[in-house]
Amino acid sequence: MPTFRSALASLAFILAAPAALASNLVINGDFENADTSMWLQSGDTSAQYFSADWSGSPLSNPANTVFADGAYPGLGYLGQNIATVAGAKYTLEFDLQRINSADGGQGQSLSNEVLVTFGANTVFHQTNTSGDWTHYTVSNLTATGAHTLLQFGDSNHYDYNQLDNVSLVMSAVPEPGTALMLMGGLVLMAARRFRRPPPF
Repeated sequence: MPTFRSALASLAFILAAPAALASNLVINGDFENADTSMWLQSGDTSAQYFSADWSGSPLSNPANTVFADGAYPGLGYLGQNIATVAGAKYTLEFDLQRINSADGGQGQSLSNEVLVTFGANTVFHQTNTSGDWTHYTVSNLTATGAHTLLQFGDSNHYDYNQLDNVSLVMSAVPEPGTALMLMGGLVLMAARRFRRPPPF
């Protein structure tokens, strides 16, 4: 059961949320100062690295740091626990590249996967797709708690998937009714907390 103090903190967060709508909640989403302490790595991490974009594609930039994952056959995951507001809406944006060197004159088919989850929900999923740097936007994501795990799962049999410019912003605060209900609950909790016990 939430305490009076935690409920008050939640209300303050909701009331202050409009000022934070434009803020990127992802730490080091451009990987320019990549540090494993900022990101959670799991699954098959044997082919994960933060490095310059040496893909040599038309849109590549060796001066730009990216996250690359060539895990196979299992997915390698890169994630971050994001401070969120239950009931608020969020928009996720990221740049993704799936390098394709599958053919190599041997007739191999594409074999890669990208799986993005927000909390318990899969919000983006592609398999066996090739492409240079492409910008993606996933809207209308709803947080269910005070923290939400954002994860990118990757595998690439013949080369690497590369990720850059990850951004998550709050796009809509909870409905006003949510704040009013929470405020009403706070009043009741305060009244119960400070009410003196009846005399014997």
